[in-house]
Amino acid sequence: MEILDSILSVFYGLFDAIFGKFFPSRGEEVIAGNVYTEYILGVTLVALAIAVFITGVNYFLIDHEEMKRIRKETSEYRSKLLKAQREGNKKQIRKLELQKKRINELNAKMTSMSFKPMIITMIPIFILFAWFRHTPAYGIPILDLPFALFDMPVVGSILGFFRRGTILTASQLGAFGWYFLCVTVFSQFIRKISNID
Repeated sequence: MEILDSILSVFYGLFDAIFGKFFPSRGEEVIAGNVYTEYILGVTLVALAIAVFITGVNYFLIDHEEMKRIRKETSEYRSKLLKAQREGNKKQIRKLELQKKRINELNAKMTSMSFKPMIITMIPIFILFAWFRHTPAYGIPILDLPFALFDMPVVGSILGFFRRGTILTASQLGAFGWYFLCVTVFSQFIRKISNID
């Protein structure tokens, strides 16, 4: 356990050095209903750094041309199979069933190609989340929304765990909610400008 603690302390020190100044200590007690917007920039920068890191790893570890080729081939196969099934063309269905093994192999290859970067990015992200929980921004509202996001039936049930143990109201976002919103937008934007599918 001491080895893990010493490894984590190195990472925590690194994250403190990079992002610590964007998470100033609150000199006051957190008051329910207040919004602490001073942490928005820090959370946004963390999300941007993670988005760049994930997209960079994906860019360098995935053969995107091969991935496009596989997607195209499997998509064409599915389209042909659906068309044959709709038309009731048993001869075409049997012919396509003979290709099913190859399509399954291609799908497995595509999954494997996508899984490799995920494994590499997962550990640093978990460490960053562990550090993030120790910042003053954790569990407090940093953004007021003009609507009650967590009262929406589907959204509330899916994202409700972000509010557990916090003082967030249904119309407030905490650091993790803002982080996930930002990292999603940044990742899509970075993927688009770097032409990654």
